[in-house]
Amino acid sequence: MKDFRLLLFLLLAWGVRAQSEYTGSVVDAETGQPIPFVNVGVVGRSIGTVSDVDGSFVLELPPNRLSGTDLIRVSSLGYEPVVLPYARFQEQKDSLVFRLQEQPISLQEVVLTNLPGYQVEEEVGYPGLSGKGIGYWKDSTALGGELATLIRVDKGLRKLNVLFFEVLYNPSDSLKLRLNFYTPMPGSTYPGKNLNKSGRNILYTLKKGNGLAVIDLEPYDLWVRDDFVVSMELLQVYGTRTVGLSLPAGASGRSPSYRRYASQGNWEILDGSVVGFYFQSTYYTDNPRRLPKPRVVRKMQKNQREISGFVF
Repeated sequence: MKDFRLLLFLLLAWGVRAQSEYTGSVVDAETGQPIPFVNVGVVGRSIGTVSDVDGSFVLELPPNRLSGTDLIRVSSLGYEPVVLPYARFQEQKDSLVFRLQEQPISLQEVVLTNLPGYQVEEEVGYPGLSGKGIGYWKDSTALGGELATLIRVDKGLRKLNVLFFEVLYNPSDSLKLRLNFYTPMPGSTYPGKNLNKSGRNILYTLKKGNGLAVIDLEPYDLWVRDDFVVSMELLQVYGTRTVGLSLPAGASGRSPSYRRYASQGNWEILDGSVVGFYFQSTYYTDNPRRLPKPRVVRKMQKNQREISGFVF
């Protein structure tokens, strides 16, 4: 009996050392109002979370995986991020209230030209991937985890109007998602700076089941001039702890997809696969040849390679 108690004590002590729980909140520095859906996590590691609608968060940090030089980053769209060393974060454990300063609002670029202009409605991205493969989140996906795809487009001014993606399976009652848009990093295709300048989060609640998700982007005034990256970020899971969201995926040599497991983590490339995000967009051009013409519909090759699923 004594040996059993000793073993139980050692297991409990090990559990306390292996995982430390930090509870805090994030508020606006000027108004004191809570900021919802703020990314809180360790920079470059798959350890992080997202604040809830009241600005509160619970961050579990394994001390055996971190050093005093690791950085904790707190960031939200429209605010200046806060970064502090893990050692200082530990010192403030009993008073973790982050007060974020609003970022100055940058005005959209104004383009002046005397060339004749044409507006071309175009679909860009990767529709029609159903049956070609599956990409999915499962079980241990942390809040703040993202699934992203590089969208290849012709260079030139383009407005993003509507985002679409097919849902093959979603067992949760609902998922709260945030849609993020990035410019690729210089010299690579990895997600870089956030190009959403509206200062507003693009939120979407995905209901249980399958079907087509349609997100209106008009209120956010999203413009691109070249290739861009779109990501889907997990903010909340409702009704169950089970996460098993499945989306169509297919083969692509030029347009990779990426994932990161938690808020503030590093991006990883999904070798040889692309997740099926696609858009209705308006392309602005001075070339009348870009105007719609009768199309020759070609049959898709039936031997397209299937992509296996990936797990968060």
